[in-house]
Amino acid sequence: MLTTVFRLIAHTRHARAFHPRGIQLTGELSGSAPFPGNATVPVRLSKGAGTGPGKPDVLGLALRVPTATGDWDLLLSSTGTGERTRMLPKFVRHWQDARLGTLAPYRHRGELVWFMAVPGEGEPPERFTLHASGKDADWRPVAELVLRPQDRDVAPVAFDPVLNLPADMELAPRWLAKLRDEAYEGSRRGRRES
Repeated sequence: MLTTVFRLIAHTRHARAFHPRGIQLTGELSGSAPFPGNATVPVRLSKGAGTGPGKPDVLGLALRVPTATGDWDLLLSSTGTGERTRMLPKFVRHWQDARLGTLAPYRHRGELVWFMAVPGEGEPPERFTLHASGKDADWRPVAELVLRPQDRDVAPVAFDPVLNLPADMELAPRWLAKLRDEAYEGSRRGRRES
């Protein structure tokens, strides 16, 4: 049923079910594991519901991270930062008011880990600091992402955290991963149909 709902939303919008419109950028990523030391990555900034300029929405940051075990599409949305609030989407009006998190954790090497991006200055920002935390929501910086405009002749990237997940990462918890799998399958189908 979830697949059908997301297929219909994507078909009606002629775009992704959520975060339908965005801007493609190029990012220079530097960090420590699980992020690469240095890499040029495709990036997308978006609004979850696609509301108009200056209106509150769930802001989104997507990037494709190269890892030793495969590409990793890391998708982050504006959330809280506390132990419980990091699992809740948060509507914000400006990038400066946003902390963008993974909503649900990953299982990496047997441990649960959440990721969060803190924007630098600018609307939209030109830089993000990526943080990681375990169960305690004690955030530590792990990478820097510097954005620049993307060349016009570069094809847009269809970010998909279900299909593009390295072997040493797992979406958690498993019941939520199954729901995400169905939602993304529906969104993919709806976009192909439209």
